[in-house]
Formats: sequence, structure tokens, C-alpha cells
Amino acid sequence: MLATARHLYNSNASPSDSHTFRPEFSYLRTTFEGRTVFLVLGYVDPHPEGPTEVWYSASGETVRLRHGRLVATAGLTTDWRAVRLVNAPAWPSATAAERTKTTARFQRERDLMPGYRSGVRDDIEQRPIEPPTDTMLAGRSASSLRWVEERSSTRPASASLPPARFGLAQVGDKLEAVYSEQCLSRDLCLSFERWNPSVPANVASTSAAGS
Repeated sequence: MLATARHLYNSNASPSDSHTFRPEFSYLRTTFEGRTVFLVLGYVDPHPEGPTEVWYSASGETVRLRHGRLVATAGLTTDWRAVRLVNAPAWPSATAAERTKTTARFQRERDLMPGYRSGVRDDIEQRPIEPPTDTMLAGRSASSLRWVEERSSTRPASASLPPARFGLAQVGDKLEAVYSEQCLSRDLCLSFERWNPSVPANVASTSAAGS
């Protein structure tokens, strides 16, 4: 799958050129460290807590997402080698989202590299928020999504993170995370957007330039 990603993306070409995409693949538009990178879905790994999507970049980074949340990375300056979620709530159904304005709480433990710090614990509070105006979205508007913020308090405090934000879209009778902003450390934050290759290149370029 990594070889396929390298074949698809020529580093000398604009990443939003339509010819770099193939319809048989799923893509994730990712921004981090000043770069915009398109990840390719390699496979979906079954898991008791929900299917885990494994995404690859052409330069070798790997990202694992479960229900839109980061559960592992590889190849970044800071990596989460493993994540354990305790009582993480599912995204609400579309009908429930109309009625529910309450917060939910759950725990997360993560193992970090470099330095291998094991069992860093985050106590997370999830709450609905209004559509933000400062996202990295390129293929849709923030107002077209429902939004959730997840704030954490961390032990040890030195490993604390900025809040995460998730943009949810209706898929059937459920809401699914189609966009998120999540940080692996205080200094390394990423955005993930499920990408439709049919979005015109000029739309993607204009939106990215204005972010």
C-alpha cells in the first residue's frame, strides 16, 4: 500500500491535481507541520471497539483512526504507539444530536515515542460546539457539519494536549466524523478531512491558501 501511495503522488506535482487520484481508493486530506498530505486507506482492521482504519502517506507516515479518533501513528516526530479508550462514547445518531446538548466523559491511555512514555492518562470531556470559523476544511463548509469538542486533563500535566474538534456528517441515520483536528503533542497538531477527489483543484487550493 505504501508503494501504491508513492506511485500516486509525485512530489513535484500539486497534491490537489485531479490526475493524482484514483477512484478505487479512499483518501484523507491531512495537514501537519506546514504540509498538506493526502493519505490512502490501506485497510480496515477489525477491533472490538469498532473498525480501525489504517492510512498511509507517500513518505511513509501511518495513521490509525477509529470512529475518527487517533489510536496510533508511526513515522511522525511524535508518535502514539498505542491508545486504549475506556467508555468512549459513540457519535450520537442524527436524531439524538438534535436533542442532546449534554457532555460525556471518558478516559484514554496512550504510549508515546520518542522516549517511550507509557500509560499517559487523559480524562476527556466531550461536548457539542458551534461550527468554528478557523478550520482547515477545504472540501466543504464548517456550517454543513455538526461539531463536537473533546477537552482533556492529563497525568502527567507535561503531556497535556490542546482540545480536539470533530466535524460530523450524517451518513444514513448516524453521524460520522468526516473532519477532525487532533494533537499528538502541544507542538504537533493535525487535521484530517475525508477527501472527495471530485472537488475541483482550484477550490482546494483557494481554501488551503486562506486557512
